[in-house]
Amino acid sequence: MVSFILCLLPALLATTSAQGEILTCNTCFGQTETCSFTAGTCQDNKATGGCLSVAEDITLDGTRTPFFYKECLSNYKSDIKVPISFTVGNGKYFRINTTQCNDTDNCNSAILGVPTGSTTENGLQCPTCFALNFTVCNSSVTPCTGDETYCMDFTGYLMSGKCCQQFVGKGCATASTKEIKPETTLISAAYRYVFLWGASVPAEKIPINPPSTTATPANTTTTTTPSPINITLPKTTPSGASPAVGTFSFALYLPGLTGLLLVKLLS
Repeated sequence: MVSFILCLLPALLATTSAQGEILTCNTCFGQTETCSFTAGTCQDNKATGGCLSVAEDITLDGTRTPFFYKECLSNYKSDIKVPISFTVGNGKYFRINTTQCNDTDNCNSAILGVPTGSTTENGLQCPTCFALNFTVCNSSVTPCTGDETYCMDFTGYLMSGKCCQQFVGKGCATASTKEIKPETTLISAAYRYVFLWGASVPAEKIPINPPSTTATPANTTTTTTPSPINITLPKTTPSGASPAVGTFSFALYLPGLTGLLLVKLLS
């Protein structure tokens, strides 16, 4: 009897251990933070899976699609577990917050928020562009906003079931995008993003161009030419007589001179 119990003991311990590995998680799906649609629970193997929470706001396809969901994942494949935000220009951005836990049952019950965007420029700039089903995109330099202080450059695939679309993009990003490495996987509500390549570097400051001014060289002497002064000189006669004695003044003295000559002759 004792030997029979000893033989069953390993099996009983294995069963108890297996039951202890079962993890219960919250489940829901919706477009608001309460994520109330299809609320419930799920169970999975704690050794390989966990509880997932995702909050996202994505406009890469030109339409704003906020989603919030929670679920069990038997094989958790997302390599990024930090809030990420990047803007690729023309009103297109990607903001997602992803968490995973498997420490306690229903560990994903907390409300998860989307990374906050901002329209306030931060004095930095990056090349921005995004294209689906292409390997290159034509970028243009765009001012960055909020806490997006890095420039991100990335390529990869959007996986939805068995379908996939290649994507390429550049943009302003949060420092957390440094977590994106080659072959990194990021799970969202509609897609699984597989990054073939990604790099983030600190963004450059927007250059400030000083106003154009024309300065006078230091060694240049400015010469001012005075206006000419017109000076009228007195006229002189060929005989050297005073200019005051002219034809009119001599006629005035003629009677007096005639009288003096008569007196001289009579005497």
